[in-house]
Amino acid sequence: MNSFNPDLPLGALFTEDAPFPCFLVHPAEETIVWANDMAQNWVGLSLRRMGAKPVWSLLGIDEESKSSILKAYNQGAAVTVRDSEVTLPSEGDGETRVCHISAFATQGHIGLSFRFAKAQPRSLKMGGQVVSGMGRLIAHELKNPLAGIKGAAQLLSDDVTSEEGQALINLISSEIDRIRRLADRMETLGDRDPEVGERVNIHEILRRARKIIQSADGALQFTESYDPSLPHAAGDPDTLMQALLNLIKNASEAGTHITLKTKFRSGVSATVEGGKVSLPIEIQVIDNGPGIPPDLVDQVFQPFMSTKKDGQGLGLALVSKVASAHGGVVEVRSHPGKTKFSLLLPVPEDA
Repeated sequence: MNSFNPDLPLGALFTEDAPFPCFLVHPAEETIVWANDMAQNWVGLSLRRMGAKPVWSLLGIDEESKSSILKAYNQGAAVTVRDSEVTLPSEGDGETRVCHISAFATQGHIGLSFRFAKAQPRSLKMGGQVVSGMGRLIAHELKNPLAGIKGAAQLLSDDVTSEEGQALINLISSEIDRIRRLADRMETLGDRDPEVGERVNIHEILRRARKIIQSADGALQFTESYDPSLPHAAGDPDTLMQALLNLIKNASEAGTHITLKTKFRSGVSATVEGGKVSLPIEIQVIDNGPGIPPDLVDQVFQPFMSTKKDGQGLGLALVSKVASAHGGVVEVRSHPGKTKFSLLLPVPEDA
């Protein structure tokens, strides 16, 4: 079956040459009987192989969207399910994309088309200055106890003899030095951005951040999935470290299992002065917690906004500032059982 003549006006766009994935589904068997070239490329399967698989799981359509589609078919109507998160079939790694799914009844079948949402979902756009003016206050509060902590660590070092203990003491000392540098920088947080010209190995920073968080809570479970071919990012290691620490700590307070993942994400860009910049480096921090309440998701990057009873609402605000300073964006997607923060960064200009 290479083509068909839809009998509803909406079907006029539903053709072999449509610039988006289109499918024709047998409602009783719940299998695909026709798909255009764009759909076959998207799924990564031929029409014959697609036809042997249940359509809903193949296309990653959730139960709520499936129910809306079947209801429209049974009523002989058309429906568009907006902002539906569907699994990208061709990736096979559980990655999702936000799509608008159009469905309609035609010739006893269900017509489906998928259009990818253009806007980054619940993301912080470049140029946001959500924590401007707070740097001096935070730096003052940070600096006061640092000297005492550093001295205590040095005293402990004299009594610790095991290699593991010394490694933890060294980690404490190096983190104190990093926080002091960060505090110096934060005194002018609202007035200037950090130097971001250095080549940064994101995987080294992630491993170090994971070690710090895990040393404080040994019960946490981590899964790490890093793309070894990922290029270095253009950035400032201290502020990126703090941003990732904040994201991982946030995840540790929400769930018991954290996934750290990197990947090359093509086709994502942000507008800057003079044009657009590509953001191919994606860092994901995923937890298995209860999720962020839907009415609060769009506010999580605002200062003093926290979903936790004792939260200060500054951790994610700082993440947003760091992302903006690096010419990147931070996104969040959340539902019960899974919250994913994605930090998208550019590569050095000469990479």
